[in-house]
Amino acid sequence: MAETVKLFYVIDVRRLRLLRELDNRGTVAATAAALHLTPSAISQQLAALSRETGVMLLDPVGRRVRLTPAARVLLRHADEIFAQLERAEADLAAFDEGRLGEVTIAAFATAITGIVAPALQELRITHPGLQITIVDVGPPDCYDMLISGELDMAFDFVATRPDDARFEMVKMVDDLFDVALPWDHPLACLDQVHLAQLADDDFIASRPGTACLEIMQAACAAAGFAPRLRHRTDEFIAVLGLIGAGCGIGLIPRLAGLSSTDQVVLRPLVDAPARRLAVSLRRGSAGAPHLAAVLRALTTAAGSALTEPPTVPPRSVRPASVLAAVPAQAG
Repeated sequence: MAETVKLFYVIDVRRLRLLRELDNRGTVAATAAALHLTPSAISQQLAALSRETGVMLLDPVGRRVRLTPAARVLLRHADEIFAQLERAEADLAAFDEGRLGEVTIAAFATAITGIVAPALQELRITHPGLQITIVDVGPPDCYDMLISGELDMAFDFVATRPDDARFEMVKMVDDLFDVALPWDHPLACLDQVHLAQLADDDFIASRPGTACLEIMQAACAAAGFAPRLRHRTDEFIAVLGLIGAGCGIGLIPRLAGLSSTDQVVLRPLVDAPARRLAVSLRRGSAGAPHLAAVLRALTTAAGSALTEPPTVPPRSVRPASVLAAVPAQAG
């Protein structure tokens, strides 16, 4: 049984253009004049194209030439090839302008809710060609993924970002904490609460090693006490559920987008602690047009993120026990 041999060759698209031009112009001389080349150069390039394809492309007819049926077959494919090249050039131009590309972002839940999601809504309008993927990955894994190229940017807190020259940081927003209290807590009717007033309460906090826990503990220490940690959860909705059940109090970052309920009230803190959010990238990558477009959208969304204190509903008359607990400087 005879073995079928498949030949592989490379076609020079510049020579393919010459063949198409010859088909349009009709003669080698007219093609040479249109392309500012000599007839000899045109003939040499078309002979080279014939060798590349392994078929005869031209038949001599007197002092002129005629395209062979094989050349016609090749030209049908040439039209598709040149159309695809045009699309590739358009895509590269769009990529160079930041209108096209793929971006993978690592972010935690509150950053996704408060910053990333609004930024994606804007980018869908301004940069519909960008393909953006969001993954919930935190440090230290996100930095390994940045180096490997699995991620393009990662949300983190300024205080926990590694001191590593391979990364650069773009600051986003200072995310203030409010205190969440049961509706019948003695301090629930105040406009503002001092952390020192909470020294005797049970706290619902996140797991050990998390930035939220470290920020809360540092703020309480600055207020002169160590918080009594009773329950642990990283989900702020769960924190509100436990508070509503009378299990303690908690600190909630504003980017979580939560508000007071019929069981829990949020109150601003005097000298509130804050999480300083930033986006980390591989050093030097922020100038890539598609990444720069995403960074601009994230920065804009961060600037518009919820930073106002929680709304305080109209209060009833304060009981004497509450008035006694209010420091002189608290209004």
